[in-house]
Amino acid sequence: MVRMAEEIGRRRFIGAAAGAIALGAAGGIALANQQWFGPEETAEQETKPITADPAATPDAQALLKWFRDLPTRDSQRVVSGQQIDDISAASFDHFIEALVKRTGKYPAMVGVMVRDAWTRADSKILIDHWKRGGLITMDIHPTNPWNPSSGANSAWVKDPKATKPDLRMLLATSDSSPQRNVWRGQLEKMGDLVEELGQAGAVVMLRPLHEGNGSWFWWGQDMSTRRTFARDLYRDVYYYITQTRRLHNVLWVYSPGASWDGPALSYYPGPEYVDMVCPTRYDDDMYMLGERKGESPNNDYKDIISTGKPVGFGECGPSTKLDGSWDARTIIKRIKETYPAMTYFHCWHGWENKVMELARDKYVEELMNDPWVITRDKVDWRPKTVPATSTTRPTGPTTSPGPSTPRNAVIRPQVTR
Repeated sequence: MVRMAEEIGRRRFIGAAAGAIALGAAGGIALANQQWFGPEETAEQETKPITADPAATPDAQALLKWFRDLPTRDSQRVVSGQQIDDISAASFDHFIEALVKRTGKYPAMVGVMVRDAWTRADSKILIDHWKRGGLITMDIHPTNPWNPSSGANSAWVKDPKATKPDLRMLLATSDSSPQRNVWRGQLEKMGDLVEELGQAGAVVMLRPLHEGNGSWFWWGQDMSTRRTFARDLYRDVYYYITQTRRLHNVLWVYSPGASWDGPALSYYPGPEYVDMVCPTRYDDDMYMLGERKGESPNNDYKDIISTGKPVGFGECGPSTKLDGSWDARTIIKRIKETYPAMTYFHCWHGWENKVMELARDKYVEELMNDPWVITRDKVDWRPKTVPATSTTRPTGPTTSPGPSTPRNAVIRPQVTR
């Protein structure tokens, strides 16, 4: 497991200053006269990007800072979110407008999955949500490159215990192969959506290769070797978006699953590739693994907050109460009582005809109107000079490749050995 405390101390000047102050106090130094940073250094720290992508747009940086500050609030500190089934107006109506009809509130965040059927015409619903003050989170549910004929459903493997292929075959600098071509095509489609949203001024909270510490997806942990190269593939996605496509309207979200197969941080790409750590969790009582005695040797909450990154529930919902009987208030109750660092919850749309969406759960009115919960009308991260219904449109290389960098240029991270 990555030793996150060391990375945090290295990357955050505030932590370094605090440590220096403590050291000075222990050594009897008169701290009142100490100046830790000169005027130029202080100005540099105040303007230095806090995002994983050093070239992230001002809006992306402002949004991340807002998430970092949410746990310090007395109220309005947890973003509400709902995944829709596909990027279409019909899906938006079914999951979002139905919730509004019942509660009078739009969720602050809408989540989508990039699938093969997506077209650019669909994204207008996301752009509209953004311009009305909302947030966007996105994941990719990619076809298995070794089983492309089965489409998006092949993301799940038939036998989680079976040996998985080497993900390094898919990297930008790997030899050409049918599998690599399938993967790069899916990656390009995701990049197209990120680009279109960026041209509209939107920031995307991107969750690539979610639940990689689990064994149920083709990119997940190989149970025979207890490893996968998901870390390398995540970094490859990062470099494709930020360097090859030169898109900088992204917050990078590492989203592990519950640690049934491997600890949450098993495949953490490193702090320089991650803005937020947002695990998925499905449990009727919204307890993460590690809370119930004997359930897991890991403590998922303790692990994710050790990164020092803003945290949230990247996906959540009930585990057995899948008929609409789940008490939606459980989400905010558990955050208040057990997981106060959580900055958002993002409820899944459901699967196999199960009821999971907020619009059909019990007591959702109380959840959406809880003083801690941020709905779309309460999102307040935007700089005061920017109207809530619009954002500064990125220009030049912030949203598309520059003339000196072809779209298909290969920019490569270091590969784990």
